[in-house]
Amino acid sequence: MGNQNEIIYIPGSKRFKGNSDKELFIQVPFKSTQQNYTQGDRTVLLNLAQRFDKERQDSNRIRVAGKITNIINNSVSGKTTYGPFLNDLYYLQPETSVNNNVWKGYPQYKEFTFVREEGITGHTTFIPKSSSTYNWNVYLSYPFSSDTTQKISYTSSRFGVNTGVSEVSEGIPFVIQNTIFNGKPLITFYCSMRHNLRVGDYVKLSFSVNGKDTFPVYSLGDEYYDSEERVFSLYNIGYGNANFTDDTVGTFKRIIDINNTGETTSKYYVRLHKLLTDGDEVDLTKGGFENTSFTTRRKLEYSGLTPNKIQRISYKQGNQVFTFSFDKDINITGLKDNNSKPITDLFVTIINKGYMGWFNKPNDVFNDSSAIDIGWEFNFDESSEDNWWNHASSDNKDNIPFDSYTIGANTFYYNKTLLTGHVIKGDICEWNDYEQKESVLSPLYHKYSFNPSIFENNSTLTNPSGYAYKPHYQIPIRAFSDYIENGNKNEIDNVPDYSYYSENDNQWRWRDLYPYGFVDGDGVGVDNPFINNSHYPFKEILFLQTPILRNTEGIYYQQINLPIIDNCE
Repeated sequence: MGNQNEIIYIPGSKRFKGNSDKELFIQVPFKSTQQNYTQGDRTVLLNLAQRFDKERQDSNRIRVAGKITNIINNSVSGKTTYGPFLNDLYYLQPETSVNNNVWKGYPQYKEFTFVREEGITGHTTFIPKSSSTYNWNVYLSYPFSSDTTQKISYTSSRFGVNTGVSEVSEGIPFVIQNTIFNGKPLITFYCSMRHNLRVGDYVKLSFSVNGKDTFPVYSLGDEYYDSEERVFSLYNIGYGNANFTDDTVGTFKRIIDINNTGETTSKYYVRLHKLLTDGDEVDLTKGGFENTSFTTRRKLEYSGLTPNKIQRISYKQGNQVFTFSFDKDINITGLKDNNSKPITDLFVTIINKGYMGWFNKPNDVFNDSSAIDIGWEFNFDESSEDNWWNHASSDNKDNIPFDSYTIGANTFYYNKTLLTGHVIKGDICEWNDYEQKESVLSPLYHKYSFNPSIFENNSTLTNPSGYAYKPHYQIPIRAFSDYIENGNKNEIDNVPDYSYYSENDNQWRWRDLYPYGFVDGDGVGVDNPFINNSHYPFKEILFLQTPILRNTEGIYYQQINLPIIDNCE
């Protein structure tokens, strides 16, 4: 504990006049970076900094916490004849409703929040200690496998063309338009999702032109702002219009090296997530001193302007922030991701429960095992609702079972709480063996719909009104390097077991795992707090619940004007 001769005692009378020489407490600083050596034990690290780092690198235990900023655009109004719900609306034009006895309004904000403060009078019993389990369930998950057979469909909001239904393994759907840029004839591909291409890459199309199906990428983007990630072009060297006519649709796969197509052609799939926690293994509470920048919208419902003549305050929207922490450490030892690599990410997975029964009526035609509809970022449009969200379809469902209960003549549906080991779907991703890198091309969204038997809002039974949200939120726990390591095929001692062997190069290829606490110059790496032999990552989640109609393509069709060129240039 340092040299005791360095500790100097100063009597109180020497510090200031009138002070007592009797010392009541001495603060002894701990400055040591060493510990006692046990004779004969040569395995103990004497330097505490080195010992701390060794324990940190050896630990594979993760304890996750964070906060959820909940934002809901409560915009779907309707009417109901079920008494408890009728008496609990945020009313629209109550003065008119008094005369015609048709009460219209919005379900209150408490149906969309993460921690309810109250139930609905006359409906099912509300248990305060279970207040965080009525509307949502929060889990931890990790991507452990892939689904290459998932059906997808894309409708271009710009051209009004649907690509039809394909399997995700077939590649990225596109719509073709013939364009001219700087006097050069181009064949431009408008993609459903991020194409992840670079100039010089090749694309393998789902059809051939003049006996050829693989073409070099000439340029990225078009004349519109921020279009590089979703648009690319081929140079038309005289292909004519055979299969390259406007509004032609198809799919493509990315190829890095035309001379090594077997190893450099990308694979496409939907990630599958496995839950690591049960629904009751998270502590979810309201943030004490934090609100969002959005105001709370509330009003006083006067007794003379309510159907049951009871005065109350109703809330249409709120601005709450919630904190969460999971009750158990996750041991990631031996866990492999969907590409058989050591897992580098956990995910906070949020799934609508809707126990009060406003939502989640399954489709009667197919007797679906799930009431949640799923889609991806490209299944949204700001002007019309994509047919992909058809509630009667079996292509847009996930493994999320529902249950129900009956009150009088009314049946109320809700999604079941899931258990550890349950598997659900995730984002659309690309993997390239040669790059040894996975890229997210389009994130997954869930849609929960209103029960039309309980809440009428002029929507169709095949496409009932509802809200969409993103269920999976990434938490980095390790990081792969941004460079590729190579290893001789005859020297495998230092080659990790997750390496890829390139037959073309006769070498092993892999990316190293950065140690905990190391962050490179590009910001790649993790440096989470480490204490009590566990890592403590913290995740901030912006949780948006939005209507189906919105622009998520990331391209706003505002043309970029070319600069004026005069005699000065």
